[in-house]
Amino acid sequence: MATLRKSALATSIFVALSASSLVGINQAVAQETADQEDDFEIISISRKRPESLQEVPIAVTAISEKMIDSAGIERPGDFIGLIPNVTMVDAANVGDTQVTIRGIVSTRDAEGTFAYVVDGVLMTNPNSFNEELLDVSQIEVLKGPQGALYGRNAVSGAIIVTTKMPADELEGRVTLGVGNNNSQRINGVISGPLSENVRGRLTASYKTTDGFYENTFTGADDSVDYLEDTNIRGRLIWDASDDLTLDFRASMGKVEGGAINYNAVFALPSFVANGFDPAFNKDVNDVDIKFAFNVPGVNKQDTTELSLKADWDLDGMDVTAVLAYNDLEEDLLSDGTSATFYGYELTPQCQTDRASLNNTPGALGGADRTDLFGDFFAPFGVFPPGVEFTGVYGPFTPLSCDGYQYQERSQSDISGELRFTSDDNDADLRWIGGVYFAEIERDVVVAYGADTGQGFLSQAYVPPTGPNPTDLLFSDTFDTSVMSAFGQLEYDLSEQWELAVALRYDYEDREVNNNVPNVTASGLNVNTYVNGVLGPINPAFNANPNGIPNRNRSFSQWQPKVTLGYAANDNLNWYASYGVGFRSGGFNSIGTEATLDFWFNANGNGTPGDAVNAQLIVKDEYDKEVTTNIELGFKSKMMNNKVKLNAAVFSTTVDDNQFFEFFAGPFGLLRAVTTIEELAIQGFELDLSAQVTEDITVFGGMGLLDSEIKENRNRPLSVGNKAPQAADETFTFGVSWDYTLTADVFMTTRLDWQYVGETNFHTLQGTGPEETAQSLPTIWDFFGTLGGGVPPGPHPVNFDNASRDAYSTVNLRVSFDAENWNLAIWAKNLTDEKYLQEVIPTPEFGGSFIQPSARDAYGIDFTYRF
Repeated sequence: MATLRKSALATSIFVALSASSLVGINQAVAQETADQEDDFEIISISRKRPESLQEVPIAVTAISEKMIDSAGIERPGDFIGLIPNVTMVDAANVGDTQVTIRGIVSTRDAEGTFAYVVDGVLMTNPNSFNEELLDVSQIEVLKGPQGALYGRNAVSGAIIVTTKMPADELEGRVTLGVGNNNSQRINGVISGPLSENVRGRLTASYKTTDGFYENTFTGADDSVDYLEDTNIRGRLIWDASDDLTLDFRASMGKVEGGAINYNAVFALPSFVANGFDPAFNKDVNDVDIKFAFNVPGVNKQDTTELSLKADWDLDGMDVTAVLAYNDLEEDLLSDGTSATFYGYELTPQCQTDRASLNNTPGALGGADRTDLFGDFFAPFGVFPPGVEFTGVYGPFTPLSCDGYQYQERSQSDISGELRFTSDDNDADLRWIGGVYFAEIERDVVVAYGADTGQGFLSQAYVPPTGPNPTDLLFSDTFDTSVMSAFGQLEYDLSEQWELAVALRYDYEDREVNNNVPNVTASGLNVNTYVNGVLGPINPAFNANPNGIPNRNRSFSQWQPKVTLGYAANDNLNWYASYGVGFRSGGFNSIGTEATLDFWFNANGNGTPGDAVNAQLIVKDEYDKEVTTNIELGFKSKMMNNKVKLNAAVFSTTVDDNQFFEFFAGPFGLLRAVTTIEELAIQGFELDLSAQVTEDITVFGGMGLLDSEIKENRNRPLSVGNKAPQAADETFTFGVSWDYTLTADVFMTTRLDWQYVGETNFHTLQGTGPEETAQSLPTIWDFFGTLGGGVPPGPHPVNFDNASRDAYSTVNLRVSFDAENWNLAIWAKNLTDEKYLQEVIPTPEFGGSFIQPSARDAYGIDFTYRF
């Protein structure tokens, strides 16, 4: 189906659907009897009170416990693929998930874009989202800004997870599973009463896999995308009195997995024009991906989560109080990226490596290691010692010449909410009011340094005498204080009309303190010398010789939402809404602006930026983001509730959309948040479920997006392009077949298909060389002035081949269920579709970093219940 191009077209499709299909729907549902039997009704808590999913005036997709079991949902990526206009990228390291809801993507190093709520507790740590989904009874995905009720960061929506309550009687289960790639898992649950008024539930899980990919250099098949994940979770429900219930949750998690599993792809047509191999202007989807690093990427995380929720049932109202604490300790170590730019060319270890690890042909005196680098200069070319500052090494290689990188992403926070809710859900006037607070401390470290072949210390700063001395360091502590107040009124204007008005005010104070010592680099990297003088490990010290100052800013926003609902009859509900979402601005690591100015922006001081002159506008801080959404939708039931059809059309404007960019150069990789001043998104979505027979159910969805960058001062050439990481088309389709195999065994077969359209990952998309020759220069313009085999510039980047191709995946699960056991045979990506998980364009580098997705996975699980 063609993508929506204009909001008028979206409206036309919606109106056409209303005028044709809904004529039949209205006629059909009008004939339904009021006392018809509802075989299965999902109850939504999207407005913080129980309501029928088909009546709540929000675009929300709910996944029931039965669907969770039949689809084999274990991690967020498993259910994200079932929802139109929602996609996810899971790359870089464990928990580094980027969820796109209606064209608005989560942003690395900034706040999230959706509220994540587990058992009524708003999770403030973004890594919480990618934990194992164990013992879950329902998942709801709300689309569109939900700031009025869910607060900060809910600019694209909210995801609500409800776990199973502790049982009144003793029960439990144990699951054992095995799969390909040496995958193994075991998890168990035990639940029951601990006393007359206390019930408990304990869940534990362990999962491990070697992953799909092998390190060509070491031969290890468990050092690339491997994972080992351990979780223990407990929940206690104490009915302290007839009116007061306390809900205590605690969990601990430990994760170790692969990290930074990328290859590099060039987009430099000028190199090809100068006689270089066509691989210097390669389609990112047509690359023979190899992992051959000498520093295996490892990501370690330790997570602690505690929460206490109290519910009082008072006369005329319910009072809910929540207090939560989260702590994440995370670090990762991986290979570096700077070998392309010869920084460690003259170190003894680099010279030693190049002697035997090069792809120079044997006829020219080389080692001819095409197994590691590919054919000579196609595009990587490594010479043995004696030919210095020449060649194209590539990142993440077996050479120590690329150094290493070390990161920390740790966070500790405490938050609380006090909420008052009217307790009569049948009253004409229903209301909610409350206050919220959060105190968050986040430590962010990004360090790059020399690989001397003596091992690695996993710490922010390593002195020149250490085994892996630091040459570039960003280390900051971010402190955030949040206060907000919110309320909502829902009023039944008549039996058919409901008006809901919500409003929230958020105030956020943010402070950042720099932790980088004022010392020089190790001296091992030739690129840290400027005019013969060794520079500091953070370029910000050049302008602040007495120390980098701390920074502080505050952000605030009113977030209203107005919804009008119309119940045409018992089986057809219309709604229209206007809503605003907000996430605060923040700070890049101090020194970001200075580093980019030094290498990419002209300043007349003889730095490399004079030759590049990229004219970047990237600051050490960025503005708040505000999303405004207008929406019209309907929800319908037909044929005695056997068919459910829901649809919505929406128009969203995003001011100062926070966009994450990687910058690659002789310094390594630099992470920064920039802003797109104005982004417009329109779209249409539809989901359908139909019980075809007593045993067969089909379901599917369609999402269409039309987005456009209206203003982007940092990348003016991106104006008119699409929103980054937003597929124009997403489709889902599935079928579930229930069959009574024997008197004691019940079989369920479920097949799911997902289609994700072509996706751009940057604001710069398909800009040809003629338009960009004077506008998008690269670091190669600087190296072209030095000779060494690089032709003279300009060398503009061309992202014609940098979008991810459309792809589709198929999942299949067949389970056999008896009274006290279950056996499931499953396959994910059954057709072994090969597609990219992520493309990270880096314009000034002249190409992109790419990571492949998981291949076909299959296995068998056995569960015993008692």
